[in-house]
Amino acid sequence: MHFIYIDDSTDRPANVFSALAIPHRQWNTAFEYIKKWRIHLRDTHGVPLGFEIHSTAFLSGRGSDGALAHLSRHTRAQIFHKHFEVVEFMHRWGVRVFNVCNNDDDQYRAFERLLNRINRTMVAWDSFAHLICDEGKERQYIAMVRRMRVHNPIPSNQGGWPDGGVTKNIPIERIIEDPQFKSSQKSYFIQVADVLAFGLLRHELPTAKARQRRIHRSFEKLDLTLTRECNRQDPLGIIR
Repeated sequence: MHFIYIDDSTDRPANVFSALAIPHRQWNTAFEYIKKWRIHLRDTHGVPLGFEIHSTAFLSGRGSDGALAHLSRHTRAQIFHKHFEVVEFMHRWGVRVFNVCNNDDDQYRAFERLLNRINRTMVAWDSFAHLICDEGKERQYIAMVRRMRVHNPIPSNQGGWPDGGVTKNIPIERIIEDPQFKSSQKSYFIQVADVLAFGLLRHELPTAKARQRRIHRSFEKLDLTLTRECNRQDPLGIIR
């Protein structure tokens, strides 16, 4: 079984989701590692353990109520970069990252595509997934998961299914229970998913500020953790 932490980042019309998949047998190890990373940030840079690292606010310096006023924008950018190395290190415990980027201004379609790929990958891995999402869209996401567990028509990438149908109903049976929702402030893993999503967003849509601090290159630090089988047509496996 995998615990999968999901967060998104948006710059319309682009919608990005990143999902951090942690094998249940390695959850304690992965958590202790992330906690040590946060302790390092506290001891080295004065970032409180309970401080929520939300990428846009953290990088800009807004929203910290002065708690991080001592950090320069350069230091904030370096901390942001380092997050991707931290995630990449976790591949040794089987931690993987799923990513989707849609440019059709349909956030729910992007989430639906993520769910389908997670379900398909769980079949390949002979595992199951429990989703843990940031708060905010509980009603919509729960309704979508319940619908897709019963009715989930999938078009064939070969132009049609063997029975002649244009679509085939493939319920997401490997995603168990309703998604769980947690405040990102109370979950280091959701905060990591936020960093991943924002890094991918700026990789896809770099801004002048992102280029200045090389934020648009942070996502490229990921390699072994990427679930490239999600989209073999994309060099990073990004679902599009």
